[in-house]
Amino acid sequence: MPPGPAPVFGFLARNLTQSHEAQYCGSMSTPTPILLLQGDAEARLLADAQAAIESVLPDRQLQLLRAWITRPDWLDPQAPGQPETLRCRGLLEDLDVRALLEQPQRLVIISFLPVVAMPALKHRDGGVFLAHQGVRERWSAQDAALVQAECELQPALSAHEAARAFEPVIDRLQQRGAAVAIATAFRHVREPLQHRAAAGPPPLRELIRRANLEVASLSQRTGCFVLDLDRPLAQEGGDPLASDCFGGAGHAAELALEELVALVMDALPDELMPAEVP
Repeated sequence: MPPGPAPVFGFLARNLTQSHEAQYCGSMSTPTPILLLQGDAEARLLADAQAAIESVLPDRQLQLLRAWITRPDWLDPQAPGQPETLRCRGLLEDLDVRALLEQPQRLVIISFLPVVAMPALKHRDGGVFLAHQGVRERWSAQDAALVQAECELQPALSAHEAARAFEPVIDRLQQRGAAVAIATAFRHVREPLQHRAAAGPPPLRELIRRANLEVASLSQRTGCFVLDLDRPLAQEGGDPLASDCFGGAGHAAELALEELVALVMDALPDELMPAEVP
């Protein structure tokens, strides 16, 4: 007999499958595609997302693909893509988010906070990208100096502007049959905030507050789902969890994974419908 799931995944399975028996209907030949457009928080909190989903839904083939989120106004087919120069140097991932969104997806999960909080850069060749911490951590000091020399900072989107720009993106995905979820951000902030200028208003706490309000409003307007990472983490507290708006591990990751699996089960009812037992 194969070994059981890791403790965190066993906990998820016990708590999230009480009303879902182990047998599910549907074809087993083609994996159901899930696209996670992540920021730093999702990259860390949901690092074990594929294994967590498989532990709770062992009879379903659900395939999770990750990419770094970019600004919604850069998702238009006519908008500039990533800087080819930096991509060829290995400084940016070799994934085009716009192309991924054109592929068949059953569930698309979108991180909202990075769109308004991360530095937005434009390369001299015309390409644009968000400088996520997880991207910059892979750069050497020489790489960082090169990016600084070749790129210029772009005006940031407000939370309201970002939400409005996401509306047509969500609508296109829904028209093609995809479920869409927008993630809230954990409200806890640690200092210092190395990714922002010391005098750069509004403060990150205020950005998070505005972003989470816009996520709720966006869900009401479009009918998209919400991956609410803020609620369970805020109930426990950032200091006890050793977690903040940029993510965490341990129990913080357990709570985030539980929210993710619950979202998958809510957003994909057709794929996860329990089979009728004669």
